[in-house]
Amino acid sequence: MILEAWETTVQKATPATILPDGCQDLLFTARPGQAPRWEITTLDDAPYRIEMPAGTYFKGYRMRAGVRFSSANLLKSLHDLPPDHIGIEDRLFAFTNLEPLVEDALEALQEQALEGGRVALAAARLGIHQRRLQRGLKRHTTRSPARWLALARVRKASRLLAAGTPLADAAFDAGFADQAHMTRAFRQWLDTTPKFAPNLSLGYG
Repeated sequence: MILEAWETTVQKATPATILPDGCQDLLFTARPGQAPRWEITTLDDAPYRIEMPAGTYFKGYRMRAGVRFSSANLLKSLHDLPPDHIGIEDRLFAFTNLEPLVEDALEALQEQALEGGRVALAAARLGIHQRRLQRGLKRHTTRSPARWLALARVRKASRLLAAGTPLADAAFDAGFADQAHMTRAFRQWLDTTPKFAPNLSLGYG
């Protein structure tokens, strides 16, 4: 269920903008002069900025979209984890889960985003009623299918634009009504315009 393991050490104090990608990380942080700590990042709906002092070390384990944490048990289990994090995969496996319905629903919504479709079509693709899709995703991810579909569209458009696709074509291919609709979504999710959007290559969508 680990999508990516990553690490970095901050060389120069600088603020960083964290963009929503539909995933949560198990994050280890060691700041100068402070005790190292583990935390589970939030599932974000908008970008936010954090301050990163020079010398700060981050090690993150990005989980697949829709993964549910047994947060208290997971964090408690990490108290005796070796400095090299050997065994982290076993602990993540023990204290996280991804329901088959959630995994299938997110995949169907992603496909609908690529086809410019709707939530109802994703439910039909799975052979379930739209209300079951809505209840299942809301219960396990605290986000509605419409929210996941909106994020998948923004991410799809960002990748198209990074590949050189014209604005109008990217808006159409990602299921937006027009360029203005795409611009509003980019401002909401990424706090920027499509012209300056990053290539969101990881996460959901």
